[in-house]
This record gives sequence, C-alpha cells and structure tokens, in this order.
Amino acid sequence: MTRPLIAALLLLAPAALRAGEATEASAMASSTEAAVEPSETSTPSNLKPSFELNGDTSYVGGARTNFGSGSTGTVTEERTDARAVLGVEENDGPIYRFGLAYQRYSFGFSKASPMPDELEGEYLVAGVDFEVLNSWLVRVEADPGFYDNGRDIGFRDFNVPFEIGGSYIASETLQWAVGLEVDINRQIPVFPAIGVRWAINDQWVLDAILPTPRLEYQWSKNLTLYLGGDLDDGTYRMDPGPGPARYTTTTTTVSQRKLAGYSIIPPNGPTPIYTTVTSTETKRTPVRNSPAAGSIVEYDEARIGAGLSWKAAKGVTLEMEGGYLPFREFDFHRSSVHFSNDDGAAYGQMSLNTQF
Repeated sequence: MTRPLIAALLLLAPAALRAGEATEASAMASSTEAAVEPSETSTPSNLKPSFELNGDTSYVGGARTNFGSGSTGTVTEERTDARAVLGVEENDGPIYRFGLAYQRYSFGFSKASPMPDELEGEYLVAGVDFEVLNSWLVRVEADPGFYDNGRDIGFRDFNVPFEIGGSYIASETLQWAVGLEVDINRQIPVFPAIGVRWAINDQWVLDAILPTPRLEYQWSKNLTLYLGGDLDDGTYRMDPGPGPARYTTTTTTVSQRKLAGYSIIPPNGPTPIYTTVTSTETKRTPVRNSPAAGSIVEYDEARIGAGLSWKAAKGVTLEMEGGYLPFREFDFHRSSVHFSNDDGAAYGQMSLNTQF
C-alpha cells in the first residue's frame, strides 16, 4: 500500500473512547427525554463535518546497496507524503471519509543502477468509521488510484488496496487494535496485524500499534518525546517500455605498435623501427530503470528513531524525528529479482498534522 499497513488504527483507540462516551451520553439523554415526554418527537438532521490535513517529508542518507551482478553503490532517498480528508457524521452515526492523497519516493544513486529512481502514488481516500456493539470502533478504507514510477501513467497502474481495522476499549488505560491490509499486487496479498495501546501512568504510554509503534513520554501538556519505529510498504508498476537509460562508463587501455622509421646499417638493408603507443577507450553501457519492464515492484523499508511531538495549537501538531534506516528492499517478486541494502543510513523527518 502507499500508506503503511494499518495506519488508521493510530486514531481508532482515542476515537473509540470518544464514541463510547458519546453513546453513553446519548443513551442517558434519550432516557431522560423519554421520562419527561413519552410522546414521539422528530429529530432534526445534525451534520458534523471534520477535516484532516497531514504531511511529512524526510531525507535518508546514502546506504550501501547491492545493485546485482557483484556491483554495489549508495542510495539516498527523499520521501514526501500528503493527505487531505473530509469526514462527515450525521446524528452521531457512521463517519464517512473522503479525500485525496499523494506519496512520492525519489532515490539518488552513486552510479548507474537498475532500480527505479522514483515511486509515486496518487489516489483517493474513501472510507467509513462506525461503532459495533458499543465496544468496537471499526474503520474500513479503500485507496483507489495510480501507483507507478512517475512516468507514462496508464490504466495498468490502477490499483485498489484497502484496509480494515478495529479498536476495542478494554479499560480506561488499555485499548486493543486488530486489522488487516489487502493489496493484490503484493507477494503476500493479505497482511494481518494486532497491537495494543497501554497508558502505563500519567506520563508514559506504550503505543505498540503498526506501522509506527512508539514508547511515549509526556514532557509537558503540549510536548511529547518518543522512541519508536516506522514500517512502510507499497507496490508500484513499472513502465511497459524500457524507460530512459542511465549509463555506466568503462575505460580500457589499448596498446598498439606503430612504425616510427627505418634504420640503415651496412651491409643490411633498411630495418623498420617500431614504437608502442598506449591509448584509452571509453565505453558507455546503458542501464535501464527496471529489471523487468511493466512488472510490479514491492518496496519495503523500516526505520528506528526518536523524536518529539509538539501541540503548536488546538488541532495542530508538529513532529520532528531522526534515526536510522536499517532495511530497504526493492522486490520484483514476479520476476524473482530483488535489491536490498547492505548497510543502513541516518534519516531526518518533519511532519505536520492538523485536525479540525
């Protein structure tokens, strides 16, 4: 998926708690109204919109990577994510979510590489949040759109990954989350997951929910420090053609004998004199962007790091994070070709999240 695993579950636990409180309050209000006035009354429609805008950008330094055929080089990365989602709720019923999202990876190589230099996802967000049995808050979300390497976008690039997640309030300090993610282009199309959010005390929280498990410490009312990880994955279709070529340069040395003149030593006739001339030849060999034109690449990476989360204003949170990327893989599983890093690299990231 363009978005990692069951990202929606990070919001489900607190939302479920609010939903439970709202349901209890609604039930109490209904009982009171029934006691005062037993006659039927019509309830006017009450639409409650909400809006989420999330964005982040990050940079990963050069990580030594196996390019295949005994060749290695370094790969840098720039990642950009942006999402804008509108939620609509009527009379404390299901929350319907609609939006747009964009994700882009841009890779830099120290020398010619057969890997794609860009991966992009441009997609819609369509989903619903609803309550089940007054205990579970469930989110179902589909992300139909185009997932490709940023060139010649066509119908073949279209995909509809989706996810289902649920959060259960076990107590005031403990919430469980379960979910699964489905992407037919992935080697393992269905990926299940389970997690827990545990408020250890007033300052420490263990948020062990994918894709960003964290151990959080509330420094102050508006500032939270954390240690954690980030798992990201997605599938993208390469161009049906070979794509623009990059070149690797090979230089070889060539030696040639050339006639320099003649020597005349009596009584012999003229004797040729040769000299050796050395020159270099440069050969440029094209290396295409993809080992299999038109195939699917599954991209996976893992990060571990530390950061801070600052509530700059009501509904506005700014995060800064830094750490280490130990794993990255380009897996063309339908062609039995994959490339992975031999060493990790440092990264830095900034995120802005707003909710109104």
